[in-house]
Amino acid sequence: MAMSVDYQSMLHPELIFLDLTDQNEAELFEQVAQRLEKLGYVQNTYADALKKREQEFPTGLVTKYLALALPHTDPEYVDKAFICMVKNATALDVLQMGLNEPMQTQYFFFLGITATKNQVILLQKFMQLLQRKAFVKGVTTISKADEMFEFLQQEFGK
Repeated sequence: MAMSVDYQSMLHPELIFLDLTDQNEAELFEQVAQRLEKLGYVQNTYADALKKREQEFPTGLVTKYLALALPHTDPEYVDKAFICMVKNATALDVLQMGLNEPMQTQYFFFLGITATKNQVILLQKFMQLLQRKAFVKGVTTISKADEMFEFLQQEFGK
């Protein structure tokens, strides 16, 4: 029996950051971690755990239509499950998942996973969505956080 994850309950309007202007990945991680901690989603150890995990297991992905990163860490650093969508003003250097090759992206989906078994399911869902031109078009063209939230709710609900 296939397990299902309620993606929509992981999406929250306050976790759409489309206005970041960080200069590098470490800065971006720090800023996002601070915001998530302030909102009660993560522990104060989350930023360090995120950076450490990213060094060991990079999360950059180059797909047919979009390059993005899916940073995440172990469930013990996450208090509430979430998907946090981030668009940085400029493309940042990150490493590709599995290959450790350098790549660049402006788009980050921070995944707050509270149950390890959901990690693979969530990554598979992203892979499905990223193969859809309409999903990528929405992610790259919508500039208002509330519209992006609505869009992601619809897309993850499919």
